[in-house]
Amino acid sequence: MKSRKHFPVPAIIFTLVLAVTASGAEAQSGGLIAGTYRCSSYNVSGGGGSCRTMQPLLLDPDGTYQYSSTRGHWSIQNGKLFLSDSKLWGDGAILGNDTIRFEYDYRGLRHVVTWICREYARADSKDVAPVKARAAAPEVAYVGVSLTLEFGTAVGGLSNFTIVPVEFAVSYTHNVPLPAGAVQGIAWETSSTTVALATNQNNKLMSGKRYVVFLSWPRETIPVTILDLPSTNKDYQATLKATLDGAGVLAQIDQR
Repeated sequence: MKSRKHFPVPAIIFTLVLAVTASGAEAQSGGLIAGTYRCSSYNVSGGGGSCRTMQPLLLDPDGTYQYSSTRGHWSIQNGKLFLSDSKLWGDGAILGNDTIRFEYDYRGLRHVVTWICREYARADSKDVAPVKARAAAPEVAYVGVSLTLEFGTAVGGLSNFTIVPVEFAVSYTHNVPLPAGAVQGIAWETSSTTVALATNQNNKLMSGKRYVVFLSWPRETIPVTILDLPSTNKDYQATLKATLDGAGVLAQIDQR
């Protein structure tokens, strides 16, 4: 007669608690676990992209989400993840209960970005502390930015500026929709080699992030400098060296 294996009661209870917690989180989200998702792979038309500068994607159990300064509602539709305020990514393919992949075309290039849930959110108890990324949310601040750009050569005829998060800078070009977290406004010349710009109360930037500053002319838009916006809750002013060598500016993104 074969003897039966007996498992310690505490181990059985712990296993059941884990199973109930995971199934509860999935039930809240239609099979996709709510939590903090981080970029795990980034491919641009067969070439490697950088996940290092990508902000986390927060999917909350209450059906809201946040990516950078973009907030909205998320849902599962026809087996895919739908983000209400995402104008660029489109629907996300659900590869597992904690894995999402977005595929979209931008500036003639195919972008494929895979996200994996690194920190699960708990929806079954109001007394449970939020995940670490959400706990830091009160420290996030949106601030006004005023910049003076100093060029080594004369500039003229420009019309406006756009400040774009570094993760979207390579793909940003003339007269395209603003990516998430970007702001736009009027720039003006203060001398033949100096340009000033300022965001307004409705177009603020998330502090503690890196951005690329673009200037636009009637027929072209050029990246002119990189803005390392420090973590602060006060409006920010700075004077930056700038250049019309757009390719050189973009090449600096991964060097800093």
